Amino acid sequence: MMLKRILCGALAIGLMAAMALPGVAADGSKKSEEGFKQMFDGKTLDGWEAYTNSGELVPLEKSAWSVKDGEIYCNGEKTDYWIILPGGKYGDMTLRFEFKVTDHSNSGAFFKCPAHDLPAFKGYEVQIQDDHGNAPDLHVTGSIYDVLCPMRNMSKPKGEWNEMEVINKGTRVKVKLNGFKVIDADLGQLTEPIGKFDFPYSELPEKGYIGFQNHGRELWFRNVRMKVAE
Repeated sequence: MMLKRILCGALAIGLMAAMALPGVAADGSKKSEEGFKQMFDGKTLDGWEAYTNSGELVPLEKSAWSVKDGEIYCNGEKTDYWIILPGGKYGDMTLRFEFKVTDHSNSGAFFKCPAHDLPAFKGYEVQIQDDHGNAPDLHVTGSIYDVLCPMRNMSKPKGEWNEMEVINKGTRVKVKLNGFKVIDADLGQLTEPIGKFDFPYSELPEKGYIGFQNHGRELWFRNVRMKVAE
């Protein structure tokens, strides 16, 4: 518990300094999209795959995921646990997407998950949920779930679109939520097990799958694009 408080406090101090500098609140209209690839065509989920928590492949037509009004829609039925992006395993990258929640929505963006099963215990997870106005903690939107809390909870009210950017290079992770940098940390410094993990974060894999969690509630995604690091 003490380690978690230290992590939250240290991060807050660093980010307050950063947010005092010009340019921390990004202007979305000027953000470069050079090198980014659209992962969702707005029409189909071709190339995407849904899996149960035990790693069993679920046909998309039987999963909780579908395309509705040009958006990726999760109906919240517990037919699967997560849906992964096309292309197999990825290493360092920048992931940008928009999401929208409703009452009690709960999800997450996973990356560098080494296998199709148990992504919440084997890879990185940036939290997504219906928590506008809640104080920052280890489970609020934008947190590295159960490991690191964001400087601020910048999530918008339910029904409004949020924009998230996750930048990962090695063990360093930056998270921007609605134009504000809320996390910037080298998780390779975590050399002991923390939170729900029974191994150090510094030992997480260099490559893995990327996907979104179905935690039994409705939510929506759109404009999913990614840039692989050179």
